[in-house]
Order: sequence, then structure tokens, then C-alpha cells
Amino acid sequence: MTRRAHQVTLSTRRLPAFLLLLLTALWPATAVAEETGELYGHARTTAADGQPLYLQGAKVALTSKTDPSRRYETATADDGAYHFTGLPAGLYTLTVTLEGYEDATREVTIEAGSLLELTLEMKLKPVRAEIEVRAEAEGIQPEQTSPKGTVRQETLQNAPLISERFQDALPLVPGVVRGADGLIKIKGAASTQTGWLVNSANVTDPVTGERAINLPSDVIQEVEVLANPYDAQYGKFAGAVTSVETARAGDKWKYSLQNFLPRPRRREGGLRGIESFTPRFTVSGPIVKDRFSIVQSFEYRFVRSPVTSLPVAEQDTELESFDSFTQLDFTLNQNHFLTGVFTAYPQKNRYANLNTFNPQEVTANRRQRGWMAGLQDRYLFSDGSLLESTFSVKDYDVDIYPADFGRRMLFLPERVFGSFFNTQERITRRYEFQEVYNFRPRQARGEHLLRLGLNVTRSTFRGFHASTPVDIEPAATGFFFFEGYSFSGSPFIGRDQTEYALWLQDKWSPRRRLTFDFGARYDYSTLSHESNVSPRFGFAYVLTDDNRTLLRGGVGLFYDKVPLNVGTFEQLQRRTLVVDCNLPCGIPPYVASFRNRVEDIEHPRSLAFNLELDRELMQNLLLRVGYLQREGRREYVLNPLFVRPGMVDRFDLLLAPSGMSRYREVQVTFNYRFREDSFLNASYVHSQSLGNLNRFEEYFGDFENPVIRADERSRLGHDAPDRVLLWGEVKLLWGVRWAPVLDVHSGFPFSLVDARQFFVGPRNRGGRYPVFASFDSQVWKDFKIKFRGKKRTVRIGVKVFNIFDHFNPRDVQQNIFAADALGFYNSRGRIFRGKFSIEY
Repeated sequence: MTRRAHQVTLSTRRLPAFLLLLLTALWPATAVAEETGELYGHARTTAADGQPLYLQGAKVALTSKTDPSRRYETATADDGAYHFTGLPAGLYTLTVTLEGYEDATREVTIEAGSLLELTLEMKLKPVRAEIEVRAEAEGIQPEQTSPKGTVRQETLQNAPLISERFQDALPLVPGVVRGADGLIKIKGAASTQTGWLVNSANVTDPVTGERAINLPSDVIQEVEVLANPYDAQYGKFAGAVTSVETARAGDKWKYSLQNFLPRPRRREGGLRGIESFTPRFTVSGPIVKDRFSIVQSFEYRFVRSPVTSLPVAEQDTELESFDSFTQLDFTLNQNHFLTGVFTAYPQKNRYANLNTFNPQEVTANRRQRGWMAGLQDRYLFSDGSLLESTFSVKDYDVDIYPADFGRRMLFLPERVFGSFFNTQERITRRYEFQEVYNFRPRQARGEHLLRLGLNVTRSTFRGFHASTPVDIEPAATGFFFFEGYSFSGSPFIGRDQTEYALWLQDKWSPRRRLTFDFGARYDYSTLSHESNVSPRFGFAYVLTDDNRTLLRGGVGLFYDKVPLNVGTFEQLQRRTLVVDCNLPCGIPPYVASFRNRVEDIEHPRSLAFNLELDRELMQNLLLRVGYLQREGRREYVLNPLFVRPGMVDRFDLLLAPSGMSRYREVQVTFNYRFREDSFLNASYVHSQSLGNLNRFEEYFGDFENPVIRADERSRLGHDAPDRVLLWGEVKLLWGVRWAPVLDVHSGFPFSLVDARQFFVGPRNRGGRYPVFASFDSQVWKDFKIKFRGKKRTVRIGVKVFNIFDHFNPRDVQQNIFAADALGFYNSRGRIFRGKFSIEY
């Protein structure tokens, strides 16, 4: 090298002048070229046989550490290769992303005039089942055909949630409201019409169809709400699916302690015991690095909630629960993953159905003992296909019993007296096995992602169901007759059910801007002996070349589950009605006997479609306009039917799948992220919910209603035609953060009744509650403190609910013969809550 350089130098001395000038002119360009470098490499994973599997289509981004605006992007070729040239020398961050794999990140140094070769090993991302809810702006997603909303872990921690449970965050999704009965209503559907999943496992109560699990919010990674999911893997619902995904432990140990200070109960200007104590402790981390990790969380809850319209000493419901969650994640090798979960959630509710007109003496207590264990195995084959196997066992036992024994339940126009009339003991168990095979991507006029699934579920139910007499007394209202119900027959009931499901789904992308979802699902149940096939279709199409306008929509048929209490209806005790004169009027008592009869056992179904347009108006500002319609059929409805006269008139209390419902919704939503860590969501929803009102779950659930009148079709009890929702998160000065929520919607409809509890006029046309309006906020600041040589994060904040003290009643006097007819009661005023937590 030294001799060559010397020769060049010697020869240069003999060059003509114009060549010297030419070399001088070219020298700067040569110097600049030598100041840049190149980066070359592959993205790959390791197959089950130990051979490398190179990944095509992975996104590769290279960002300068000194100047983040200097960013280079490419995608891996068929052999998994990527290549960058002309890179200025310096320090960079290299990131490789691919759907289904964990992101791979590496810091690299580019040297002038050199070629750096770097191959990144990517790990398969843990696959979870979903309870679906998303409330943050996601931008244009051309691969997503079903409308959905998502609430992530950050929102569960930062949003002002009254009880800090994940279900409290669901109303942050447009079209989701908490009904007058306190239950979550998603897109106009009853709570029993919603499918609830945790990591793919069904977590509804097999008897009632309601959600039957509690989880500490710290272990939840995200919650998704899917209205009309066109993916055939989702079944046993007629309204929507709520899917919860739990979080894995990171590569470092983390500890969190929250709400460990009790909150005193303030009544009449003084302190009277404890209002709530809800400590929560969570620990997670690797037991064996990159091989075995654990997430463990415990939460104890003792909460008293007042009904403000009752006397101070008798206005509280009490809840006491203990939730435990354990998750173990095993990485057997680069392609084989195993996850085990165990959660227990015993709970006691005292005076559970307390309200203004059902004081403590007439309420019921509720005690549950529930646990669930699950195992999920995921195996990635060398050809890129994936097999997911899930097995779960869920036990859910419930007791319902009167809070005060010994007196007949008595309905008067003003309120209810006596003791709650019904006692239940339910023992249920569900075994569920699910197998899902994800085929490797196939090319046939575009890319096809095929998935095939099988589900087998076995549910068992044994119970005790007994009722005591109930009276309806008109009192001094001009009516001279009272009604009395008595119950007879065996109190023991039980039913089993086995369900089978087989489904096939194809996500087809014929072009880069166009995605189709084709799916079909087959369901069979031994309870109904009915085979159902539900086809589904969805699409998403990017309309404009700038990739900022998306049209999505679809149509699908959905079959709901049949709760086991439908199958045991004919086993329930029979009721006898006696109508007698409460004065010496000389008229003999009228007696009627009711037989419980089920006409047919069929699966309720719904036909739904939607159309939605997303437009990115400017950077970080997304507009969404959508229409959704759902038509429900074969919903279970109760009706007392006269059969034949005699010494004792015969009636059938008929349970038949004859009900219908309709939900329509127009939604306009804006999502704006005005800083990396600040955003605002604003939505307006206009909707209509109609259907039959004698729905089975309204009368035969946890807390039964003994008075059953003729069915009508009208507005549903959760119908709220207009709703405005604004919420977000804003970073203020000095590291202070603010999460506001404004919720304004139409009041729910109610019916009018007379002294004998007969409806007056059309049902749910007697009026509406006042407009509901609540402005809630949480303000907090995170502090870093050093304790025993380690940094701890301490969060201090305050939550305020109903800041403007708006009158939001939860009870209305429906009886027109009561002195306070059409009076509204039980509004919670302004509520303050402190926030204090430690993480380390």
C-alpha cells in the first residue's frame, strides 16, 4: 500500500496541468463519498427444527440519534434482506416490526466508507384472545374491517373511573352506556347479548349470560369492544364482543402498590366509619430470563355506596371482594410458548338491589364464589403457520337470599315492604377447549390469511330456587281488590349443555389498499338441538392515493347463546294468583294457576351491517362517520296466557323465542392528538333502541321480579337517542397531567303503573329521566424518589366526579297513585377521591 501511494505521487508530478486541475475538482466529491456508509442484513426467526426462517415484508426503520428527523425506511425482501446506502456516519436506532412478532430494536454505529452487516432475530409475539374495547385514535387501519374501540392499560390508570374496574372504562367508547339498572349496554344490546372473553376464554355466567369475572386493572393490557365483528371466531353473542387481553411480565421486576389508604365515610357533616378500602398489589418479572416469567396481582375491596334518598343509617349497599390473578408465561423455545392463568374472585354484596323504593329490609344479599384456570399453547411451524390450543375451566357459584327474613313481600303504591321473596343457590361449571390453526400466508390473486377453528364447551348447572308469597295492596287508592302470589313445587333444578363450533376465516388482500374478510361459523347445542350457520363479510378500502381516506363496512349473521336458566324454566315452582276483596264485599276470591311452559328452545339471532368512513383531515386529526343497524329475532319473551276456565282458571306463563329488537346508530367522532402525549376524543351518537319489554332476563336473573304483566314492544329501557362524549389526556405545566371526561346523554325512558302494578298507557312512554350530564376529571403528578438505592415512582392525584353537581337521578316514582308520583331521587352529587400509588 505504501509503495502504490508513492507511485501515484511520483506519477502525479509528471501529469499535465489540466489533469491536476481535474483531480483537484474531483477531490471534494471523493471525500464526501467516503464520509457515508452502508447497512445490510436480514430479519429472521428460528423454526421448530432449529433452522433459520427469514421473514418477508418486515418494516425496517433507521433513525438518527442526533437528528430524529433523519429517518430511513424500507421493507425486507423475499429472503428477509434489507439494505441502506449513503448513510451519513453517526449513531442510529434500527427498528424492525412485523405483525405477529415482537419489535426488534438495536443501536448501530455507521462508519464512513464501511459496510455494516447486521441480522436481527425476531421473537413471536404472544397471541391472546380478545375482550374488545378501544377508545383512542388508531388512524387509518386498512386491514381492520369491523368497527371497534380500545381502552388500554394507560387509560385504565389515568382516566377518572369511579371504582377503577375495567368495565367502568367501557362507556368511553361511543355507543356504550351504563343503563338505569347499572349494567353496561353496548351498541343498544342487552348485557346478556354481549360476549365476554378473557384471553380467548368465555367468561360469562352459564346460567344468566351476564359477565362473570373480576380482574385487577393492573394486569389488563387492553380491552377491546367489537360491534358486529365479522371475524367468524367470535360467536355466542347477538350484540357485541368485549375482549380483555392480559399483560405479560417484562424483562425486569416491577412492583405496584395502590389505594392502600382507607377512605372515611362522611355522613351529616361527620365521620362514620370507613366508606371504602381497596388496596391493590401487583408484582411481575422474569423468574428465568427470556424463559419463564410471572404476573401476580391481589386486590381487596370493601366499598359502601349510598342511595342518597334513603335515611342516613339505612342508605348504604356494601361490597366486599378479593380478586387474585396469576399468570405464568413459558418460552419453551423460539417457536413454542405456553401460558397458564389462574384467577379467583369471591365476592359478597349486602343489600345488593337497594334503591329509593326498595329499602334495606326488602333487598337481597348476593354471594359468589368464582374461579377460572386456563392453559394456552402456541406453536410456530417452520413454514410460518401457527397453532393455538386453549383449555379453560370456570367455576361460578352464586347464592341469592333475603337480607331480612320472615315477612311477606308487599307492594304498595309508595314503596315495597317486607322481605325479598326469592332464594337461589347455583352451582355451575364450564369446561372449554379451543383449537385455532393459522395457515401460512398464501398467494392467489393477492395474499390470503386463512384461519380454522374448533371450539367444544361443556356447561353444568345444579341449583335450588324457592320463592315465598308476594302481595300487591292498593291501600287507600279507590281499589278494593288486592292480589297475592304463592309458589309451590320442588325447588331443585338443573340442566347441562354441550356446545360445538367450527369456523373458517379468510382475510384476503387482492391489492395493497383493499382488504376483504370472508367467514362462516357453524354452531350446535345439545340444549336446543339446533344447527346454525352464520356467514359474515367485511371489507376495508383506502379510497385515496394519500392513504388518508378509508371506507369500511360489512354484514353478518350472529347467533346468541342460550343461558341455562332458559332450559330450567319449566322446572321452576309454579305460581298461583289469588285476587280478593280487602273489604266485606261478598265476592268470592278469584284463583288462577300458572304453568311454566317453554314453547321452543332456539338460539336468538341478529342480522347486522355497518358502513363507516374514516378521513385523516390533517396530521393527527381523524374524522369518523358511521352507520350501524342490527335486527334481532327469536329473543326470549315472557307472557301470561289464558288457557281454559274452571274452578281454578288455568294460565300458561309462556317463555317463547318470539321477541324482536332493532338498533340504529349514526356516529360522528373526532380524534385529535395534539402532542405525543396529549389527545382528545369527541363523539356524537344518535341512536334508537326498540324491542319487546318482557325480556326473560328482566324477570329471571339474579334479582327476580315477581309481577309479570302482558308484553309490549316499545323503547328499550336503555334507549338514549342523543349522546355527546368528550374525553382525553393533557400534559400541563411542571409534569402535571389532566384527564377530563364529559358525558351528556338523553334520559332513559320509564313506564307508569297504577296501584295494582298494572301499566298505565304504553310502556316506556310515561316519560324520561332528566338529561344525564357529568363532567369528571383526574389530575395527577408522578414523582421520582430514591429509596434504598432504587428509584420509585410515586403518583399523587385527585379525582372529582360530577364537578358541576348536576342532578342525575337514578330512581323515579312510577306509581301514579303515590303521593310523590313522577318524583326523581337518588342523585350522587360531587364526589372527591384521592389517588396515591407507588411503583418500583
